[in-house]
Order: sequence, then C-alpha cells, then structure tokens
Amino acid sequence: MPLSKQSRGEPHDAPRTSKPTGQQRLYLIFDDWPWGYSIRKLKLSRRSPHQRRLELHRPQHKRLPPPCICLEAIRRLPVYFAAFGTNIITVHPRKDFWDVRVPQFVVPIFDVRSLCVKFGPALLCLADPILITVGDEVFALDYESFSVLSMKSECYPHEWCFLQPPPFLSSDVTSFVSSYEGIIFASTNCATFAFNISSGMWEQSSKDALPFTGPANYVHALEMFVGLSKDPNTYGHLCSCRVSGSDVRFSKEYLLSKDPADCHVSATLVYLGGSEPGFCLVECVCITDTRVEECDQLVKCVDEGGGNCGELDQLKKNVDEGDTASGNCEELYQLKKNVDEGDGASGSMHHKYIYRLTTFSLSYDNNGDLTTGDTCVVQCYKVPEEVSEAIYQQNPVAFWL
Repeated sequence: MPLSKQSRGEPHDAPRTSKPTGQQRLYLIFDDWPWGYSIRKLKLSRRSPHQRRLELHRPQHKRLPPPCICLEAIRRLPVYFAAFGTNIITVHPRKDFWDVRVPQFVVPIFDVRSLCVKFGPALLCLADPILITVGDEVFALDYESFSVLSMKSECYPHEWCFLQPPPFLSSDVTSFVSSYEGIIFASTNCATFAFNISSGMWEQSSKDALPFTGPANYVHALEMFVGLSKDPNTYGHLCSCRVSGSDVRFSKEYLLSKDPADCHVSATLVYLGGSEPGFCLVECVCITDTRVEECDQLVKCVDEGGGNCGELDQLKKNVDEGDTASGNCEELYQLKKNVDEGDGASGSMHHKYIYRLTTFSLSYDNNGDLTTGDTCVVQCYKVPEEVSEAIYQQNPVAFWL
C-alpha cells in the first residue's frame, strides 16, 4: 500500500559523510509549543551483547527533559524536519514571507552541538514532502518533483536545485533507503527505483518492492538493508534484505510493546551505527487512563440511580485518591463533561500517550537468523499533553546526532 503520512513521518537517519563530533544523543521533536516545535535531547541506555541480562520489569513513565530549543514553524506538520551532520532543518511553509521584518524565503537550521541557529533557503514547491538526507545534502520528493539542497561549503550560496523527476509519484512510495554507494532507493507497490546521485538519473532496479514500511537503513556491518517489516503478519519484527531485495529475513524478536495496557499507534526506527549495529525503536503507544474510566463508571451510576451507597462511596474514594475531584453530583457531571469533550490537546482525557524507546544491537545468531539477543533496553517518556493530533497520526520524529 502507498506510504501513508504515518509512514512518511520519519526523515531518514542514514550514516552521514559529515560525521557528528562528540557524544551523540537522541533528539525528539514535538509541536507542543504554541508557536511551533520543541526539541528534546535524550541520552539512550545501551547494553552490549556481552553484558549480563537484567531482570525485566515494566519501565517507569518518565517526564521528558526540558526543550533544548524551540523553533517557530507551522504546527501539525512533523514531516517537514530533516537532519544532516549535527544539524536539524525545518522546511515548513512560512506565513511571514511578506513580513519585511523577517528575511524572505528562509528556514531555520539548528546545530545541536553549538546550539546556534542559522538560516537556509526555503523549499518553495512542496505539498507533503519525503525528505531524505545523504551526507550534507537534503533531497525532497514532492509529488512529481525532486530537488536537493547541498549544505557543502563549496556549494555556497546554498539553494534548492531541481533534479530529474522520478518515474513515480511521491504518494506512491512505500519505502526508501539511501546512502548505499551514492544511490537512493525508493519502492512503490510494483517496483523499486534507484537514483544515482553522481549521474542524477533514475532507473528501475527491480520489479519487486522492498519489504519495509517507511525508511530503512543500509547496515555496513551486516551488508544488508534493515527496516520495519511492512507485512501485517510480521509487523513489529525487523526485516532485512540484500540490495537486490533478495534474501529477506525477519528478526526472531517482536520489538513493539507486549503490555496489554498499551495500544500501538506508530513507530520510527532510528539507526545508531557502530560495529555492533545499534538501533532505537521509538514507539508511540496509547494507554487508557483507568482513573477516568472509574469517573465514567461513577457518573453512570449517578445517572441511572443504580448501585448502593457503599459502591458509590468506593468509586468516589478511587476518584478522590487519583485526583482532587469532589463527590457532589454537579461536579461529577462537570467532570463527565470534561471527559466527553476532551482536553483539546491530546484528544481525550480517556487516554495518555507514551514514547517507548527500545534500544538494542542487531546481529546474526549461529543459525543465520537476525536477532537482538539480550541487548534490549526500554525507556518510557510521557508525551507532552500540548501536542497536536498530527503527532499521533504520523510516526515519531527522531534523530540520532
């Protein structure tokens, strides 16, 4: 099936030619700022395949660290971010192009090391772009057009240049892989196409589609493409294949949450690199708020006039222990109204959202099967309540820089 907005939400995190210096971190992007987006920096916990496995337990839901920066841009458009080197660029359309106080046709570029913001040229012709980074270049697939922005010093002044249009529509793309010997691969339902960066030409490389959903990565240590399986029967397992699309293998482990309280929403696979190839699976899950369910049950009892006082008192006690709600009917009705109408940010008081970060290394076992072994480490963070619905409807935006 065509690549949905949800699957297009992750700009590619392939190895880059301008390698970041210093210790790398995971950067998560949310549109929880009234004027745009916040960027949060996280340190990932990793376990070597040679370390002793720790006892498994349900991870604590932690608060995200404060933003390292906030960038002004149109909210509800998380797919308009990309990363190269140590930089995060946003190519969002601007509302202030004709504001003389603001430089025209520019977009902010944030350097995560220096914490400085510089400006680059805006991508003017865009509808719902697929952004792919290779080294210091950002490629944009936009409907029928294909363009590149090179941030190399020798390419100054930096500007978007149109390339040969692809022989397919960007809306038909189901998966893509970049940075394999200077070639970008893009799959539709019926074929796989290759773009040679040196020659600037597209050609069909296979009559088969790549077995991934969304972006995949070329892992040098395994000499394979690796991504999330697009097959509904194996979704949640990692999938690998050769450049030709042959020798498809699936990981033995199911990597999405198995907690019955978690409802899967979306996921992004981030490549961390290394000799023992590391990954971080950023999964968004929805968790039902049991306290609110108890509020609903209490209001239902009041509405129907059923239930004895002891049952109502116990339900009220449960509500009071979870919040400061009072027990009179008027306030209970108001609480029910708030629950029904939602909070306007996360969508409904019935649910809360969590980012579940699973960090692991990938290798082959003695039978040649793809496995994470005993390397998985899970961390959970609460999604800010101020984010828009678009954050849940598309894959998490995450970069390793």
